[in-house]
Amino acid sequence: MKKRVCFITLGQSPRPELISEVLEHIREPIDYTEIGALDGLSDGEIEPPRSLRDTPLVTRLASGEQVVVSSEFINRRLDIVTAQIDRLGHDLLVLLASGIFRKFETSTPLIHGQLAVDEWIASFILGTAQLGVVFPLRKQASDPVTLHDYGILIQNYQTVAYSGEASRIDETALLLRDVDFILMHSVGYTKEMAQQLASESHKPVVTARRVIAGALHLRLMEMGSTAHHSFAQASELDLIKRLPRPEEPLTGREQEVLSLVLEGRSNKEIAKQLGISHRTVEIHRSRAMAKYNATTAMQLIRRAMIENPG
Repeated sequence: MKKRVCFITLGQSPRPELISEVLEHIREPIDYTEIGALDGLSDGEIEPPRSLRDTPLVTRLASGEQVVVSSEFINRRLDIVTAQIDRLGHDLLVLLASGIFRKFETSTPLIHGQLAVDEWIASFILGTAQLGVVFPLRKQASDPVTLHDYGILIQNYQTVAYSGEASRIDETALLLRDVDFILMHSVGYTKEMAQQLASESHKPVVTARRVIAGALHLRLMEMGSTAHHSFAQASELDLIKRLPRPEEPLTGREQEVLSLVLEGRSNKEIAKQLGISHRTVEIHRSRAMAKYNATTAMQLIRRAMIENPG
């Protein structure tokens, strides 16, 4: 049975260009609806930021127009819409937004977009790698980059404000020339923008859309919606092909095992699928992970996302 998912956006629904890009990155069939925090409001009812402490957020109206909105106002609206949809029997709610740093109490499982982005960043802050973060507003780019859910202030980072103008892409790339990888920290940034920035900067670039889509894909697998898939279907994601070259080539069996690991399969499921023992799966899994210098499947999935942001 298809899972029922509700996408929550900060602006007004529908957002077909946003939802379609997220759906490109999941393989599970779902039934979905969407709701916007500003649905049903006139222009005059939408509040802009009113103080320096009120963080501005950029979102889109049903007309396609971009607006800068008060985060305090958006949070009040999110309380209203999440309370509405939490009672409607969905299997999963997805807050398809970044820049919302508070948590929400819902009876329905919720993927929180900002927390998904924080978790993604947290997997890369070890060592000396420098993160480049692109924000749509200068005020956002001037604030410290903090992992709120982890209590971490990132040290090795550089921020740039870029609102999507094609004329500024080369300037943005130049400002980020010394970073190791780039996060476009707004769901307003498209895969086309990421591809253009990657081309200009020669750096791996990932968008908030892609990160949240990856979190949704993993959650759907955890919920069991892909348990019936065959190995051929699982390999359609080609995650191993997206990874950087391992230090030592994988054997054929290691590649088979790792493909299923990256699809969220347990060792028991992999053993049954491939007709080998549980212990043999563990051996091949450990060897494959070691060749990538990784300890978890999540680390490898995030690396694949960096290598191929689209």
